[in-house]
Amino acid sequence: MKKVMIFSSVHPCDDSRIFHKQAVSLAKSGYEVELHAISDVEEKMEQGVRIVGVKRAANRFRRLLKGYELYKRARKSGADVFHFHDPELLPWGVLLRLRTGKPVIYDVHEDLPKQIYTKVWINPKIRRPLSTLVHQIEKGLARKLTAVIAATEPIASQFTGVKHREVIKNYPLPMPMMERQDGKNQILYVGGVSRLRGYEEMIQMMNHIPEELQAELHIIGPLQHIQVSVEEAERFSERRIYLHGRIPFTEVQQKLASGKVGLVCLHPVENYRESLPIKMFEYMSAGMPVLATDFPLWKEIVEGSDCGFTVNALDPKEMAEKATQILTDSGLAKSMSVNGRRAYEEHYNWHIEEQKLLRLYQEIGS
Repeated sequence: MKKVMIFSSVHPCDDSRIFHKQAVSLAKSGYEVELHAISDVEEKMEQGVRIVGVKRAANRFRRLLKGYELYKRARKSGADVFHFHDPELLPWGVLLRLRTGKPVIYDVHEDLPKQIYTKVWINPKIRRPLSTLVHQIEKGLARKLTAVIAATEPIASQFTGVKHREVIKNYPLPMPMMERQDGKNQILYVGGVSRLRGYEEMIQMMNHIPEELQAELHIIGPLQHIQVSVEEAERFSERRIYLHGRIPFTEVQQKLASGKVGLVCLHPVENYRESLPIKMFEYMSAGMPVLATDFPLWKEIVEGSDCGFTVNALDPKEMAEKATQILTDSGLAKSMSVNGRRAYEEHYNWHIEEQKLLRLYQEIGS
């Protein structure tokens, strides 16, 4: 039995892509899997995966030091394959490859050079040259590794010169259709919460939805560079706007079963334009109509599947109009629900991506 060490200095140990999909899929296929990721628990076994906790770093500098800690763990692990998920771990991945001669995989979740343009803590004047430099460093280091896994085709296309490249999309796990709960008019957003991901527009949208609908907005996920006082949270609650923060995976599934509209109205920035946000497909898997930004790719997915609407994500009034249309037309909502679930079952689920992951592991291990 071959041993795999998967590691991250940033992501939590229950991350959907890293644990629930990749680690569990590998374990079920006969690999011995050890996952080192952010957790307060020192060690535990779950679904055949040995999880070893990594303490969350207090700041970005300390996060960089986590790379050395994980490198030392990797050298001691006796693993046959190393699979890491953060760009700051690239130097350590290269060192592992050189020192052990064993396969090392870099899993790229996002387009890092484009992502730099969205970082509020980076001076706008240096973002362009920094993006160019990061692009050169990331691609140069990746060529010294065994394989690169990318979450989308555009990301994969940047890693020329890597022997093994595979696009493994972040589609949801196969799951039975949940029984839809016909209760309150709940509008959901699930994922990291930031201004570029539409935080302010979602709040403003609620001002334009007819009061008689008693619509609720549930924002589920951690706030990023957003501070909300207790008083402000209370005012939100009075307007039926609820900030839940990060909640367990099982609770997210329960929320999806009761939601009537799923939001993925991210701002029109380059980093998002060709991304495939898992929340969109989770909404579809739950049979929930989708309201998404009108990027060409997302328009093709959402309107091509007839499972929702695309809108100008900077226009809260248009967002409210489309959400209201779904909330007030039960026939339309039912049709979108059925169509979204069908598209998920036929095209947008993890089973297809799992086969690509296992095939890649067979190739690099042979």
